[in-house]
Amino acid sequence: MSKLDNFFYSFLGMESNNLAGITLHHLEQKMKDEKFPEKLIEEILLEFNQIINQQGEKSFQKWLTNLHYQVPDPFSSELKAANIYSNYRNWIEDEIVKLERETELTWEEQTKDIELLNIEARKAQLVLRHRISEIVLDLLN
Repeated sequence: MSKLDNFFYSFLGMESNNLAGITLHHLEQKMKDEKFPEKLIEEILLEFNQIINQQGEKSFQKWLTNLHYQVPDPFSSELKAANIYSNYRNWIEDEIVKLERETELTWEEQTKDIELLNIEARKAQLVLRHRISEIVLDLLN
């Protein structure tokens, strides 16, 4: 781990003992608590499990805590994000409304960094990156 990473982990209280709470089981429970659609939870956990199998649990935990409101890699594809939108349209749209209220920014303002993607992909990625990051922060505290 670099000195900068060490600083951020210490400063943000994300030492390795806090990472122990970042498990698939805890993530699943928090997503259920946050009313994620059941099938979407399964899709997310499947992708996360593949990362764990490829990189190991510690690497997965560090990767997830370093997302900082970025789109998780497995969902960065425009096609995959658009498919998620079409499969969970009602939930995504409800979450968009909540995010606009919470941030006092339109969804367009919140997705300036991905404005080249189609609308459905932008909305899905916005919701995924925001809600997953919130869950991770919750689990770290």
